[in-house]
Amino acid sequence: MQDVDHIETTKEAPPPSPRAADWFWRPWYAKLTWALTLFYWICLELMITIPYDRLNIYLVNVMVLLIFVFNPITVVAVLGYSFLKAKVACGEWVITPGQPSQRPLIDPYTDTSDARSGDIHLRHIGVIQD
Repeated sequence: MQDVDHIETTKEAPPPSPRAADWFWRPWYAKLTWALTLFYWICLELMITIPYDRLNIYLVNVMVLLIFVFNPITVVAVLGYSFLKAKVACGEWVITPGQPSQRPLIDPYTDTSDARSGDIHLRHIGVIQD
């Protein structure tokens, strides 16, 4: 019988997949951002009820410019940046460097100038009239 030190190498488990709620709702800055966004849109709606001659024109200009900052899509994009980085870090999504794929931008089966699209192609060359 021979004594051999045999060490088995085990793969570490990848970090768990991040949940969207952990990035969009739970952090203090996410709560603050959503609260400010809600407050902004409520104030903007209240401004509509005020007659135009009573409004401070400088305040109105600032509120209009802040539409881009407090747009919900902008808020999701800013808060989602860290979420996307976490998804890539856990290995669930992979970023491949280099040139984009050479896949055609238009599906050949819906492209009117491609013969593989069947009757659509025939409409393109004028065989089938609408």
